[in-house]
Amino acid sequence: MTELELMRHAQNYIKSLANGINPLDNSQLPDSDIVNNVRISRCLFYVSGVLQKVIDNDGKIINTKNKLKKLPFTITDEQLKNIHISKYPISLSEIVENINQTIDLNIYKKLTYSKVADWLITQGLLETQTVNGKSKKVITEKSNSIGMSLINKHGQYGIYTVIVYNIDAQQFVVSSLPEIIYFINNQD
Repeated sequence: MTELELMRHAQNYIKSLANGINPLDNSQLPDSDIVNNVRISRCLFYVSGVLQKVIDNDGKIINTKNKLKKLPFTITDEQLKNIHISKYPISLSEIVENINQTIDLNIYKKLTYSKVADWLITQGLLETQTVNGKSKKVITEKSNSIGMSLINKHGQYGIYTVIVYNIDAQQFVVSSLPEIIYFINNQD
């Protein structure tokens, strides 16, 4: 068995355990088994993912210290056309995630929520307020005019408010990307 085949075999065992399956006979492990503990399962999935990266690299471990630096975020006109716009209101984080899905993240740095939010502040579409000693982004009167609004969501710690962007607001952010990139590149 080659080293790469051994890695694939080990990765299959780890993946089976992460999914609560006995890799020797493919039987379902009882819920009380330690591998079904959420933390253990997540750890196994993580190790399986790391091993998959090594396998994908023909068994070679990448030295991250010598890894090439990524280029600043940029986007082509073609990539701009391929950005998914949701028909439902979504958060700025989801918009940024949709944008990042169109670029090669092995070459370019990700666009970040904070940079886009900072640009929206310069446009008067968001403001920063301090509430109970914590800084948070809030919408302005101008925000409503492009399709930004607030909704309440239920989370593990109760009800919280989220700024969402309708189709028009999402399209506004996407069409403003050249200006946002210019803003990011000219900070400091």
